[in-house]
Amino acid sequence: MMNKENKKRPCGRPRKEQGRTKFGPFTRSGMVMSAYDEARERGEKHSAAVTDAVEVIRRQHPRMPVSDTEVKRTLATYRPRNSRSILRFKRLIVGDEKLAKLRSMLEQARTPTENWSLVPPPSTQSLEKSRTVYTFGYGERPLFPRHNRKIPKE
Repeated sequence: MMNKENKKRPCGRPRKEQGRTKFGPFTRSGMVMSAYDEARERGEKHSAAVTDAVEVIRRQHPRMPVSDTEVKRTLATYRPRNSRSILRFKRLIVGDEKLAKLRSMLEQARTPTENWSLVPPPSTQSLEKSRTVYTFGYGERPLFPRHNRKIPKE
């Protein structure tokens, strides 16, 4: 006999938590949008910028899965067409002074606390390998005017 406590689990894939994004996909989204913006600022069209973003991510992080469809999906998620303010990412190369400051801040954060069970201590190993930092914040949607648009008659 089956108790009420031993109910069958629902079939199919477990549902995702609404309103939450895991850290890995969020960082990939930031890298993708940053590469896309850099290509658009160089004057590339949308389709060329999407392809260029995929190439840049594959060159910098060969083991990270990314495709043209994933870039378009990321842009649709974080940059809806009707929104004036969007989530923007910017890639920066950190100099020696700022890198030393970041390392010292992380070393200070590694000092033992009673909350280590909640948050793992940060690592400085990744800072030694890369000088690339991604910053993000909200900003206005950039306007990329068409180069071949028809000039309206007055």
